[in-house]
Amino acid sequence: MQMDYGWFGLAGVFAVIFVASVVTAFIRLLQLYTWQAWTTLYASEVAAFLALLLLALILAKVLATVVHLLVTFCKILQYRNLLHSAVHAQDSVRRDGKVQKVLICHASVGAGHTRAAQALAAAIQRLDDTVRVKVVDLMEPPYADRTLIYFYKDWYLRLVGGHTLFGELGTHCVGFLFDRANSVQNSFSGGNALQRRLTQSFLLNFLHLVCDMKPDVVVHTHFLAPELLASLRRRHGLRVPHITVVTDMDVHAWWYQQPTDHYFVPRSLAKYQLHSDGVPESDITISGIPIMPQFSDALNDIRGLDSDARRQRFLAQMDAPLDPSLFDAGHRPLIVQMSTGRSVEAIYKNLLNLETPIALVVVCGRQADSRSSLERIRVPQRHRVALLGFTSCIHELLAVADAVVTKPGGLITSEALACGNMVVVVDPYPGQEERNASMLLEEGAGIWIWDYKDIPPKLDAIFSASSSRFSLSAYQENARRLAKPDAAFVVARYVLSELPWKRMMRDSALTQEVTEDSLPRRSSSILFGLLGEEDTPPRRFSPEKLRLEMGDLNNLIDMQAMDDEDESDGTESSACSEEENCMQVRNQCL
Repeated sequence: MQMDYGWFGLAGVFAVIFVASVVTAFIRLLQLYTWQAWTTLYASEVAAFLALLLLALILAKVLATVVHLLVTFCKILQYRNLLHSAVHAQDSVRRDGKVQKVLICHASVGAGHTRAAQALAAAIQRLDDTVRVKVVDLMEPPYADRTLIYFYKDWYLRLVGGHTLFGELGTHCVGFLFDRANSVQNSFSGGNALQRRLTQSFLLNFLHLVCDMKPDVVVHTHFLAPELLASLRRRHGLRVPHITVVTDMDVHAWWYQQPTDHYFVPRSLAKYQLHSDGVPESDITISGIPIMPQFSDALNDIRGLDSDARRQRFLAQMDAPLDPSLFDAGHRPLIVQMSTGRSVEAIYKNLLNLETPIALVVVCGRQADSRSSLERIRVPQRHRVALLGFTSCIHELLAVADAVVTKPGGLITSEALACGNMVVVVDPYPGQEERNASMLLEEGAGIWIWDYKDIPPKLDAIFSASSSRFSLSAYQENARRLAKPDAAFVVARYVLSELPWKRMMRDSALTQEVTEDSLPRRSSSILFGLLGEEDTPPRRFSPEKLRLEMGDLNNLIDMQAMDDEDESDGTESSACSEEENCMQVRNQCL
């Protein structure tokens, strides 16, 4: 049962009780049974009354927090025993060698992680419909505590979207913290034991699900769950194979959680980033970001059809009726404008200012107010426009589109590339979306719009260019070069194979034998006895040499110069100094 400790939950109940008690006691104490008695109160008495009301509200919140902590404490004691039993009961080998249960974990902090999880579930079901697949959102009850949901999801989305009192400053602050945390040794998730313990205490129901379901494989499309399972593997010897699917074009340090049996990344640079942090190359596969299998279906269906046939098929397949005049004359470039929140109307107006005749489809989603405001804008006769609400046929739309105007989230970027669309980037969030946008520019698959007024001249120049690397066809060719529409099936085949289990058992054999002596014991800290672990997680290094940073190279040069100066002091002191310098460089590299 999920309890709400906010003002609309337990704290609100306590507040009503305490305020009613204060008012009743104040009335009885001062005999305030008539309005005339209230009007004769002194200012000091009114101030005391208001102070008591404020104190009642504070006590209500404190009491709700105490109840929250007590409930969490009881859960921790309960799950200590559950985990202890689960580790004792686990088998050294699987029952029949076939994957029967798959747990896919994501966090709805943005739609991309959720869509990637849904894509993997659909691909696994297509390959083997007898497998039980459970998709879990860690940012929804009952798996996450409402306190974590508020700070980790709701408040973050408001902050990064500029919807707090800080405005755009909050957005830039998120980007600054994102860049500062991009270190395996110092990341908020990889190097701070207290943060991990607090996160785990808010996700006890998820830990209960893992121990109760006993999945054969766990798949992650967000970096929160790998942190928890890696801790259980490392600290308690729980044998659960788990793999991580990176849903961004770059790998931030938050994705690095060891031990993880395999990583699936979108491109070669992401593989290099993981490998440079110590992950063996054999544990990394360049698969692309998983997208729904319907994208592959749509692309296969239109292969071999000409442009007119593709567009007629699109009109027939859409789940919302569209005016056939959208493609009435000639080959107009088809532009899809995805909903980007508050900037939808400004982008729409500037797209209508293009001199090149276009067919424009705006996907407003569930934002009915945005759609109604767009309907009031006059459309020039040279253009054709269709305004869509929520649609489940986005794969059909992108399959025939020429360009997509969108924020550069990992999933929408992968979907657009899979369909060979030029990506027009607008309003990227600082941090990961800016890195996704940089990738598109580096690969020549998109453009970045800094000012909406630049949309008409930039797109007109691209649409009018016939044979250059800045033409629409060149951008589309680069997009197709980066496309990986079968990424979900690549991951799904690995999940359904024996490889995750074998990799986990090989890793267990290399680290330690899970015996009764290594099962969880009572900790001196009862509250975090289940969750206690070493401050720095062990790293699984590649047999190849790690790269040296420029600072390390400078240190080597300085140390060599010092060695040359001290040669006259004797062989013994020189050898000792050299050994100390080597140890310093080794520690810096590690």
